[in-house]
Amino acid sequence: MSQPTPDLSKELAKRIRLVRRDMGDLLFHFTRGAEPKWMEVRGHKFNTAETAANVLGKIVQAGTLRGSSKWTYGIDTICFTEAPIQEFNSVFALASIASEKHLRPRYEPYGVAVSKNWLFSKGGRPVIYDHPDAQKKYPHDLLYRFCPYDPESDVDYTWEREWRIDSKELKLDPKHTLIIVPTSAEAFEIVYENANPEVDIDSSGAAMGLFHTPTWLAVSLDMFGFRHD
Repeated sequence: MSQPTPDLSKELAKRIRLVRRDMGDLLFHFTRGAEPKWMEVRGHKFNTAETAANVLGKIVQAGTLRGSSKWTYGIDTICFTEAPIQEFNSVFALASIASEKHLRPRYEPYGVAVSKNWLFSKGGRPVIYDHPDAQKKYPHDLLYRFCPYDPESDVDYTWEREWRIDSKELKLDPKHTLIIVPTSAEAFEIVYENANPEVDIDSSGAAMGLFHTPTWLAVSLDMFGFRHD
C-alpha cells in the first residue's frame, strides 16, 4: 500500500526550488590529500604525500570514484553532499583560519559534482539521520545509509546533508559530471590535459593541425568568491 503525500503541483514545486537557496540539482564529492610524509634533502623538508589535486587527477583519469567502508559498517560506500556549492565555500574557508589540525574540515576544495537525478537512478539515496541506539534496528541493506544523530551529545553531522551509494566503485558519466577545483587556471588545465586531440581537416582533406575536444567540464570555486591561498 502506497503512503499518501500532500498535494504539490509541478509548477509550485518548480517555484519553490527557484526561491530556495539551500536546494540544488547537484551532489558533490570532495576529496582530500593524504597524511603528510616528510622527506629531508640537504636540510630542507618536503612533503611527498599526495595532495588533494593529485587525488582528483587520478579520479578524472580513471573516470571512477572508489568506495570506502570506514564509516559505513563495513559496507563499501561513496559519499556526497547536497549542500549548495556557495554554502560549502564557507566550510572550506575554515581551513585558512584554523590554528590546529582538528579545527580544519575533513575535505579540501577539489572534487566532482554529479547530477542528483543521475545518482538517484544509480541507487544513491540521502542518509538517514537517527539516534545512535537505533542502528541495531536497521536491516543490513539499509545500514550504509544510517548516520548517528544525537544533538544532546554533540553528535550532529546534518550540516553535511549527505547522500550515499553502496558501491565499490562508481563509473562517472561526463555528461552528468562536473570537475570542481579552486581556481579557473586549474579548471582550464584539468580540462585541457584530459581532452581528446583530433586532427583539423580543411575542405581539401589536408590536415591543418590539432584541436582538443573536452571529455570533462570543470568549474572553479573562485567563480563563487572562494579564495584558495
